[in-house]
Amino acid sequence: MTIKLNHDQLDHHVAASRGDAEPPVSEPSLYGAITGQIAVGRHVLQIGELCGAVVRDASRTERAHIRPRPTPVLLRPRSIRGLFGRGIEMAAALSALDAGLPVEVSGESGIGRTALLRHLAHHPHTGSFVDGIVYVQARHHTSADVQQLLFEAFYESDEICKPTAAELRRGLQNKQALILLDDVQLPQHELEQVLDIAPRSVFAVATRERCLWGEVRSVALTGLPVEDAVVLVEREMERSLDGSERSAAASLCTAFGGHPRRIVQAAGIAREQEMSLDVCARNITPANLMTELMASVDEKQRRALLALTALPGVPLRVQHISSIADVTDVEPSLMALVRRGVLVSGDSRHRLAAGFSDQLRRKEDLKPWVNRAITYFTAWCERYRRSPGNLLEESEALVRVLASAAEARRWGEVLRIGRLLEGALIVGVRWGAWAVTLEHCLAAAKATGDRSAEAWVLHEIGTRAFCLGETGMARASLSQAAKLRDALDETDAAAASRRNLGFVLAPEPDSTSVPESAREPSSAREPSSARERSAGQLDNRIDVDFLPLRDEIQLLPDSSNTNRVGAVMLTLLLATIVGGLAYWAGLSWQRWNVASIRGLLQSSLGTPTPPQKSPADDRAASRTLEADHDPPGALRTDPEPDARASDQPLTPPTLPASGSDRASILIFSPRPGSIAAGGPTRLCYAVSDAVQARVEPGVGDVPPTSTLNCLRITPARTTTYQLTASGRDGHQVTQQLVIIVR
Repeated sequence: MTIKLNHDQLDHHVAASRGDAEPPVSEPSLYGAITGQIAVGRHVLQIGELCGAVVRDASRTERAHIRPRPTPVLLRPRSIRGLFGRGIEMAAALSALDAGLPVEVSGESGIGRTALLRHLAHHPHTGSFVDGIVYVQARHHTSADVQQLLFEAFYESDEICKPTAAELRRGLQNKQALILLDDVQLPQHELEQVLDIAPRSVFAVATRERCLWGEVRSVALTGLPVEDAVVLVEREMERSLDGSERSAAASLCTAFGGHPRRIVQAAGIAREQEMSLDVCARNITPANLMTELMASVDEKQRRALLALTALPGVPLRVQHISSIADVTDVEPSLMALVRRGVLVSGDSRHRLAAGFSDQLRRKEDLKPWVNRAITYFTAWCERYRRSPGNLLEESEALVRVLASAAEARRWGEVLRIGRLLEGALIVGVRWGAWAVTLEHCLAAAKATGDRSAEAWVLHEIGTRAFCLGETGMARASLSQAAKLRDALDETDAAAASRRNLGFVLAPEPDSTSVPESAREPSSAREPSSARERSAGQLDNRIDVDFLPLRDEIQLLPDSSNTNRVGAVMLTLLLATIVGGLAYWAGLSWQRWNVASIRGLLQSSLGTPTPPQKSPADDRAASRTLEADHDPPGALRTDPEPDARASDQPLTPPTLPASGSDRASILIFSPRPGSIAAGGPTRLCYAVSDAVQARVEPGVGDVPPTSTLNCLRITPARTTTYQLTASGRDGHQVTQQLVIIVR
């Protein structure tokens, strides 16, 4: 499914532009005001309800109709004025593109990574990509959101919808495009996932440090050659240089190692102070460059810089900088800082150049400025609570504000911004940022003891997981939400959680077995149980999340088979009496082993008796039964083999009969699914009809138990765990979950 790129049309309540002033809200509502629906697979996600997002079946007309955009798609950045001294690097990059290899351009901030990508985007050699050129600013985006941005570049839809993972893969599988990802801050495995989503496209990515290995062309940027650096100085001085000045410029460039941004900053000081390059080369050094740049900053510029330092690395619009800094007419001051190289400007936004944030942190108390930014953006979110387009455009800043509010333990603002922002992230299909937002909200709810808010967050986490096909997390989170809401007497909210949980437990229909034209309308083939689930009732299925733990197993009598239970009790009593008589008669109790008792039980219940086994088989079965009663994790030691049975072949113990030879996974869920670094969590699982089970990575083989078993783990970073269960027929089933380490 696809996304509508014009997010301003998503708001069905107001049509105010960004510059229009909405009246202030006298009494802020507890929940956001964004309502609507988004299609996800065969379902529709309805948002705007007080209880949280609600899932329902989609009709044929509600399902998304995705269509490709006309090709070639050209989403390029603005062309660069000039690229100095990168001939070797450009040749290496173009050669890799011809060979179909991804290119990783790495280097420190300000070294020229973005300039190289911009030059590649407009190079005549790259015009051969039949599906076009796509440039994405990947800074602060998750892997999922980067993949979504790529999908939106090539596809559109009239409906608001979230493409499934299969639709993403199919849609980008055969695209032959040049994809430029700038300022990527993803770990290696997540970046590789992005590259794998479009295998026939060629990627050029800019990273601060190299993180790709193998079949990739790495281009590490260093300083410019002296001759090219002097040309850069001449351009920044805005005049031609004579012979002596060129020599001084060469000395200046050598001192700064050919670093383009630092050279521009030093030349800016010489230009503004009308300083000769000879004096500049003697007085401006890498050690005092930032001090000299900050020396001429006036009070208005200082306040603007502190406002930007409150949200480091996030580009802000002029109106936000002005409001946080509490100064008017700040734009001329910002442009002066851009010319001096203190700020980096682009897309009508400004952010601090590398190094200045640390410089200000050492000299200024930033806590008041962070608090000002949190207060301002909380009020700003309230003002635009009905405008998902505006909220989505500022989502990068708002997610950073959430993190700052959490660090400052301002939990009320965390919950308020999170509730207001999540609707825009849902309909804007930035579900990676949605997950981050929910994590902050969950921490805030637990820190304040707000159980109602905690239940709401768990409901949203479980609903999001269901829409993404993560059934284990969906089942666990929605079950917890329903329990909490029951305990709080939130009847309607609990019913909503159970309704969504009903979709998790319900089996997916096999849409491939019946042709589309031969299927009945969804309303005609919907069973009564499905209609009951839509009314908030679950059908009569086993909720495996409520299975007892292994050390809590209880045998309960079956009221429908009282006669059989009585027969079993009578048989056990008779076996005890016969055993006592045999003992007093001098008989060996070894003859009345487990197999004999089992035969009595089976005969009393009317079941066929297995063939008679040898004493060696009986001893093996007895050892097996004893081992089955060992506590979890206990080491098992077999007794010494019987010398009398040493001449008989050993056979494995016979497994008990089962209704199926194929294994199935009843549950595999984390408890909890998000932990702080260094903290513990548990992987809880249960399998059916399995002879072997294994959890990777780092756990290994586990007991193939049908009762709920929990494994304590302490992952060092966010990790995807997989449970594999094997049945008697050799068929394997797997299920995955993700433990998020904050």
